[in-house]
Amino acid sequence: MKTYISLLLFLGLPFSIYPQIVSRIHHPNIKTAFIQTSDRFLHPNVVLNLGSSNEATLQFDDLGITYPSYYFRIIHCQADWKPSPLSDIEYLDDFNDIPLRNPSSSVGTKVPYVHYAVPISSLKVSGNYIAMVYNKRNKRDTVLCVRFSVAEQLVKVQTSFSYAKTNTLRASHQTIDFKLHIPPSLHFAGDDQLSIQVRQNHQSENLLKRLPEGQFNLQENSLTFPFFGQENAFPGSNEFRLIDLRSSQQKLSFVDHVATGETINSVSTQIEQAQGLYPYVQRNDLNGAYVIESYENQENPLQADYVECTFRLKPTDSLNDVFVAGGFNNFTFNAPLRLNPATGFLENTQMLKQGIYNYQFKSKNPPNVTLEGNHAQTENLYEVLVYYQKPGTRYDSLVGYTTVISGQ
Repeated sequence: MKTYISLLLFLGLPFSIYPQIVSRIHHPNIKTAFIQTSDRFLHPNVVLNLGSSNEATLQFDDLGITYPSYYFRIIHCQADWKPSPLSDIEYLDDFNDIPLRNPSSSVGTKVPYVHYAVPISSLKVSGNYIAMVYNKRNKRDTVLCVRFSVAEQLVKVQTSFSYAKTNTLRASHQTIDFKLHIPPSLHFAGDDQLSIQVRQNHQSENLLKRLPEGQFNLQENSLTFPFFGQENAFPGSNEFRLIDLRSSQQKLSFVDHVATGETINSVSTQIEQAQGLYPYVQRNDLNGAYVIESYENQENPLQADYVECTFRLKPTDSLNDVFVAGGFNNFTFNAPLRLNPATGFLENTQMLKQGIYNYQFKSKNPPNVTLEGNHAQTENLYEVLVYYQKPGTRYDSLVGYTTVISGQ
């Protein structure tokens, strides 16, 4: 499956048959891939501003340290994350398929690695993009893909929060309303031209499953949506859990045990338990993000080592197929917890770079109602993304973007 996207690109097949491209690391020796901006908090689905000198970079580590021949490519996508029909020259100022040379080596770490920092080229148009790395000029050998977006602020998005209208959802859900101020230059002719997405805490899932027909105000050039069916009421979830992995020499926040190994150090989290049946407790978190940093060597990121972190959860009869998820693994269900007979706990061990990590326990069956709970008071970060195919174009532009935090 890892080479499927690259194979389609290589063969030049019609864009209609392309699947969505997701953020994914395809080679096991590749770790900690993200888009770095001026924000020290790292998270998936970064949104950049069109035309700004944000100096964003794609960063990742190669633990194989064999110095392979990597190449970097940027792919423009539609609102649904399928490749758009644009050619490279239509969205790039620079060349595509750039060889990656002169990576930096880690300094004094037990787990050696080489670190790549690849500048994101200047982009001509807004929309969704994929930062793709492949091996040895072979686009069928995909190393990693990372999603990011570029927004041009043509449509102003005005948002407001309220409690859910029905008693059944009032304690567990958050309602977000929004108004779009659309300039006449966009020649807006109906909300069927728009694709609007709402994301929570930088997760990829679009929470807005159905958009009611909009009401356009000609005097204000504004578009509002009457959510009579509470399509805009979203589960509030809970505040994220935290583990501080910045040090292998001392126990920092929520660390239960640190073990020094010859080739890698190990850290165990404090024993966690399901909190879905408990009342809401306010606590500060990073909204699922993480920070890469070594406690003892904060000035040089190349001195941040890798550790084996074991997440631990008390089992209950109602927990099935539990996963640990956060921004560090794109909130995917790829880290299942298994019962350790020796300890009696559900456990999962991940190799993570030193830093501070937010995470939650998720389950496909049942939902996270018992694991984490849903509370209307939870402080969440919401993104509203407005896509629009301008007249005469063949691609979806990201013409409006805003972030808002519930409860503020």
